[in-house]
Amino acid sequence: MNGNSVNREIWLEDNQVTVGQFQIDFKKTRLYNTEIAEEQENHVIKLEPLTMELLCYLVKRRGDYVSQKELLDHVWDGRVVSDNAIRRVVKKLRDALGDDVKSPTYIKTVPSKGYLLIAEVSIEAVTQGNGPDHTTELSQTSDYEYIHKKSKTKAKALYFILIIAFSCVAGYAYYALPSQVAVKQVKTVTSMSGEEGWADYHKETDMVIYSHRKDVSGFFGLYIKSLSTNVTKRLSAGDANYYSAKFSKTGKQIALQRQKGSQAELVILTLNDTMDVSNEEVIYRYDTLQPNLSWSPDYRALYFSLKKEPDYPNTIFKIDIDSKRLTQVTYPDFNPHGDYFSALSPDGLHLGVLRYSNYQRTHLIILELASGKVQSNTVLDFIPPNIVWDDDSSGVYLANSNEIHFFDTRTNELNAHVQTAFGLSSIYSTCGDNCLLVGKEDKNVRDIAEIKNPFLQENIYNLFEFSLSGKEGHPDYLADSDKIIFRYEFDNIPQIVTYSTTGEMDLLTEFTEHHSISNLDYHHASRSVLGILDHQLFVLDINTKQIRYLTTQLENIQNPSWSNDGRSIYFSRKEGNQFWLVRHNVDDGKSEQIVPDVLSAREGTKGQYLFYHQADGQLLKAPLASPQQGTLIANIKPASNTSWHLTDQYVYYSVSDGYQFDLVRTDLNTGESERTLLLKHAFYAKFQIHPNEEKLLLLQRAAPSSDLYNVYF
Repeated sequence: MNGNSVNREIWLEDNQVTVGQFQIDFKKTRLYNTEIAEEQENHVIKLEPLTMELLCYLVKRRGDYVSQKELLDHVWDGRVVSDNAIRRVVKKLRDALGDDVKSPTYIKTVPSKGYLLIAEVSIEAVTQGNGPDHTTELSQTSDYEYIHKKSKTKAKALYFILIIAFSCVAGYAYYALPSQVAVKQVKTVTSMSGEEGWADYHKETDMVIYSHRKDVSGFFGLYIKSLSTNVTKRLSAGDANYYSAKFSKTGKQIALQRQKGSQAELVILTLNDTMDVSNEEVIYRYDTLQPNLSWSPDYRALYFSLKKEPDYPNTIFKIDIDSKRLTQVTYPDFNPHGDYFSALSPDGLHLGVLRYSNYQRTHLIILELASGKVQSNTVLDFIPPNIVWDDDSSGVYLANSNEIHFFDTRTNELNAHVQTAFGLSSIYSTCGDNCLLVGKEDKNVRDIAEIKNPFLQENIYNLFEFSLSGKEGHPDYLADSDKIIFRYEFDNIPQIVTYSTTGEMDLLTEFTEHHSISNLDYHHASRSVLGILDHQLFVLDINTKQIRYLTTQLENIQNPSWSNDGRSIYFSRKEGNQFWLVRHNVDDGKSEQIVPDVLSAREGTKGQYLFYHQADGQLLKAPLASPQQGTLIANIKPASNTSWHLTDQYVYYSVSDGYQFDLVRTDLNTGESERTLLLKHAFYAKFQIHPNEEKLLLLQRAAPSSDLYNVYF
């Protein structure tokens, strides 16, 4: 142990500890301000257990810098939390001490070193009672008595270390995380085979409305369940998906989103007394769908997220039910992300909005509707699927893994409120006082599967499914055709791994949680893989496992690919409102703009031509020496959930019709195209083709398995 270990041992006994102007009561988790009279209100400051545990550890390590990793190990006991979570607790301690981060007198922060307790620390032995009188009593003892007490210190040290450690751990176990309350009961609401989601609860009728499908190839039907009678009915029929159902105030009407092929509809269903649909009214039709819907407080309008154009961000709109008049509510400037969820407070005074920006950041925006002013704009360190207002309109609940956070709109504070024993896919609604209707997260959401090239007639054997327990994505074949490389997320930690058909996995690198890895592209000769981490381009050497970043995180990078010789990299970069195709030289680090309005590009297999996909959908072929002189090969509708790849003879690409995807191949010599079914009822159809064209790697949703629960706290 570094520093003055003797002093630390003395402190671990039953001593009076003073930090600056504050006396510390570790057992009661309180601070006493010695410069304020006892009768004054702010003389006693109550700390949350985790904040006190942090102070406890800083005092123990006084004189040394304490890193965030050390805090994770000793204060958070190795639990996985974000850097922001640590900073929030440090801020709470600073606020309690009245410390200024810019001119600190208690806790100094130095980047790359950590936190340092700089205030004067006094540790004085106490023989009886507790308070200033003991300081006087101690000073009146003889030198012999004081030295005798010190001689016993080392013999007692281990005993008191155990006592203090037990007190800290026990206090934390009792109080859980800051501002957290304990889960009192978890009650199953649905237990159907398959997947449930997009639910809502109506208190007066004690009914739940939700979407459900039995298997990965099925449609999401609409179901209603009476919790008092336990009767469940299906309200939908036909080949359509039903999302975001919301009860009206009376429970007699249900607003929902219905998707048929590439078309979406806002629909209002009217129910009779036997929970059957007596009337249906289509309010609005559109060709994009972001599942999100809420009633206005007077139930005369609906709020939803709409993408006006393919290159526009998601935007919140309001539609009047009677007049069908559409009004834009928010104006996000983040493209192509934007505002993906909104919810009105029960009193109708505020609109909560989730806005997704670049760099894996989500903003929680609280908009005051009467004045049109933003009451708060909080950057979150996680990406919640939605928000749910509490019944008294004082704040919103958000899901983050197995934690339920609460943002108090009165104080603009975000705290972890409830911790569940299982991961949360979403919070759907309140279900009474201190009760939330939630969905359980299925950790194995996506699987990588290898399928036969659907254009081939002969049978192909030895097709593998890489069925793992985490989330998989962006696979590519390695030089060894029995191995693949892909993104793998397990326990919220994103990683890049290789995996063989014999079941051997090799971890190449990993990142902290809430980072996004995408667009992996392996180059066989250099044994390196390209990728994007939160819009930042990197190269990872498979042999050394060293990672090198080629661009900054401030750049908007998309769709990187290798040149045939591995000496250059092509990628699309957005500059202003336009995408440019950029060629980056790996050796000297120089980049040059080649062609405007290009989303992605690849060199032909023989290295003579450059193929590039423009923002208007045209796929062009051009001589490598003069890429501006392109000729049309095919038209591919730009979409983030499809992809295209080259072979010697063909260009393969996936196209969507709603949630059905076809595979198309166009002959590069004749221009003739063939089309066949690839996936049904899917959300995406990104694929990678095997070098011999016999097989495809693609992502597919794992077999759905999730239920709805009521969580009482």
